[in-house]
Amino acid sequence: MGLFRKKLNKHFIKENKKVTEKKPDIRVLFAKNLKYISQTKISIKDIERQFVKNQTRFYLTIGQIDCPTGEIVVSDPLCYLAAGQMCPHLVIHVPIGVYPVEVSIFRSPYVGIRMCTSRLKIKDTKAVSYVCAESTAESAAGKCSDGYLTGFPVEAGMMSFCDAQVANEYRSFLEDWEKDNPEKNHYDDYFSYYFAESEKSLPAYQREGGDFIEWKNPKSNNRMVMIASGFGDGFYQCYWGYDNNEEVCELIVPMVNPDIFQ
Repeated sequence: MGLFRKKLNKHFIKENKKVTEKKPDIRVLFAKNLKYISQTKISIKDIERQFVKNQTRFYLTIGQIDCPTGEIVVSDPLCYLAAGQMCPHLVIHVPIGVYPVEVSIFRSPYVGIRMCTSRLKIKDTKAVSYVCAESTAESAAGKCSDGYLTGFPVEAGMMSFCDAQVANEYRSFLEDWEKDNPEKNHYDDYFSYYFAESEKSLPAYQREGGDFIEWKNPKSNNRMVMIASGFGDGFYQCYWGYDNNEEVCELIVPMVNPDIFQ
């Protein structure tokens, strides 16, 4: 790990020299990325380019989630999932089981380390198309003139994948924890420890304090995964990936397009 980090540092010293020579307007880049995450159609090539490994791009399997019902919830775990609000339950269900979560990561001289796309793998097959994931009417983040909104809001700089039953267990855990710790904050005084431990175990792929965890509920032993949401608060879309057999093989949440910050 030490040799790997030295190589990364050497590379980014060189990259930072380029930055000082010609620094882009970060506000313009952020605006482009906001447009990218707001769209309801996503390019296969845009996602494929993220899940590669080179000097600036890499990806990891960061944990697994338990799905006792197969009903997937995608949300901000620290704010909305904890409150039971604006945490969409997706219409399409997956088979009951255990699924790995991956995240593509980008290291930029302009914006540092960023989580780019989180991916819940349902099958080992390759996605050839993506379709915006619809939420149930009861759980959708909002309603518009032509139906219900897709996607989910982030208020605490974090997103998560979990099963609907696991979401209920999570809220039950937090209710009990808050009763036992009335003067404390569930991130600062509980979850921050797990993120810090994650950063210690994989420091080359996260910012200080940690960017992702697999969390196991100590009461049910069911797991969920939490991931830092790109540039933090905002509104993010999720998409089902379909393989050549027109079967669901993955669920993705694009958060940062690294091509914008080259």
